[in-house]
Amino acid sequence: MKNSYLIILAVIMASMLFLPLAATALPATQGNATLTVAPQTEDAVRLKTEAGITEIETDEYLVGVVAAEMPAEYTEEALKAQAVAARTFLNYKKAQNAKEDYDITADESTDQAFLSEEQLKEKWGDNFSKNLEKIEAVVKATQDEMIFYENKPIMAVYHAVSSGKTETAANVWGEDYPYLTVTDSIGDLLCPDYLSTVKVSVEDFKKGMSSLVELSGEAKGWLGKSESTESGTVSKITLGGKEFKGSDLREKFSLKSSSFDLTFDGTSFIFTVRGYGHGVGMSQYGANYMAQQGSDYKEILNWYYKDCEIKKALGSGVGLRD
Repeated sequence: MKNSYLIILAVIMASMLFLPLAATALPATQGNATLTVAPQTEDAVRLKTEAGITEIETDEYLVGVVAAEMPAEYTEEALKAQAVAARTFLNYKKAQNAKEDYDITADESTDQAFLSEEQLKEKWGDNFSKNLEKIEAVVKATQDEMIFYENKPIMAVYHAVSSGKTETAANVWGEDYPYLTVTDSIGDLLCPDYLSTVKVSVEDFKKGMSSLVELSGEAKGWLGKSESTESGTVSKITLGGKEFKGSDLREKFSLKSSSFDLTFDGTSFIFTVRGYGHGVGMSQYGANYMAQQGSDYKEILNWYYKDCEIKKALGSGVGLRD
């Protein structure tokens, strides 16, 4: 009997020791759905928003990024690819911002978009629980996985729709990354939003360009020669005798991309625009198309990020600050 009591006592004490560990792995309930809060490779993300800097658990952050950056209706393999890209980009930015008081911002123009639980409820409505469960599942299925080049997380940038070919980082940002090269993305040609048209009156065109060049004389003489890259990005275009980049006009006229043709029909300037976004890295629509054709997320990532490895980070900070 004495031995039996000792055994029971030992079991109770062991259970008490494990209770705190088990409690930290329990999900936090959010209505009918859950947001996983168990630590991944980093204990927290210092996220900078307009409201300030907030610490958020890594997986919860990644769920908010994937949900913000890719439609929940996309296939699971495309969403997995997005989760790995988002995790990789996060760790790339952590290294870049090692001396800052934040790891990454929620500014999609420079970093990654992020939506909170409340914002997702507003975005998804009645589909909140179903969509959240799907996004959480892909984040969990790719646990700790990142994209590496020469054993360091890459700058895993991505965009909505390419022109049919992705663009090099050098042509967009002036800096070369060996894994961000021109890649065929033929699925993008099937996207309903692949082509967009922006029609600008002569008066509005002149006003839009006023901070860059003074346009005078007949409008038909303003438009000169243009040059484009292999991917269709306008590298040079002459207006009013002055040379600009396609990105200059994209900004001025709120174009979806810098891959466009510009014509003048006698009364208006017409932009015929291909794709949506900067065109570098993974095309999200192209990733979904590949998944629909049977590619898994690793094949998708290897297609868009050349000569890279997809592997698990075995500890926080792996390959980041050495």
